[in-house]
Amino acid sequence: MHSAAPHRLTNLVTQPMPQPAPQPVPAATGPIVAHASTEYRVKRGIIVLMLVVMGVWFAYDGFYSWPKENQRIVEMTTQLNDARRVGKDSQASKIEAELRNLKHHTDTDLLIQKLLAFGLPPLGLFVLIWSLFHSRGQYRLEQNTLNVPGHPPIPLDTIRSIDRTDWDRKGIAFLNYELINGKTGSARLDDFIYQRQPTDEIFDYIEDYTGTGDASPSQTAST
Repeated sequence: MHSAAPHRLTNLVTQPMPQPAPQPVPAATGPIVAHASTEYRVKRGIIVLMLVVMGVWFAYDGFYSWPKENQRIVEMTTQLNDARRVGKDSQASKIEAELRNLKHHTDTDLLIQKLLAFGLPPLGLFVLIWSLFHSRGQYRLEQNTLNVPGHPPIPLDTIRSIDRTDWDRKGIAFLNYELINGKTGSARLDDFIYQRQPTDEIFDYIEDYTGTGDASPSQTAST
């Protein structure tokens, strides 16, 4: 992809520092492509599934199980009073023992269950849509031009600064660019949302190309 000496950014480093002799960036044999991370989508899918299952569970309790238990308590309380009135102490004792295993659920308890039943599945749908949107498309670096979903093609020469504050800890970096037509933007690279190895390769190549690979996070300009 690139075999000439790396293009050096002049406004990335905020304080003077010794510059090593420029080293040629190794030529790439083909495009570097990072698709959506399977790990990211699986984990988000599990969250979505849990929210939907919990919503169904709360609906079962709020609309069926708990009202049925409350009704059972009413019926058994009536049976207990009848047994005591006619002097059936043995039957009354059995009913009392069964009543101790039941729990009365207030109107507030039922309301909370119903609210959760109505709220959690839509929340799961939101998480699903949000996750698919933020992991759409792919990162693609080819012929010194980077493609990131939601941004126009970004020639590496148009990158003006790199914010790598969270790169070492979270695998997140922001590439601040200014295109020839004056359009500016900040493209995000995230090696959790997208495949880690090719995303890291893309970022390493960009650092080599821009000459920022040896700069520490404190020396790179942030957004």
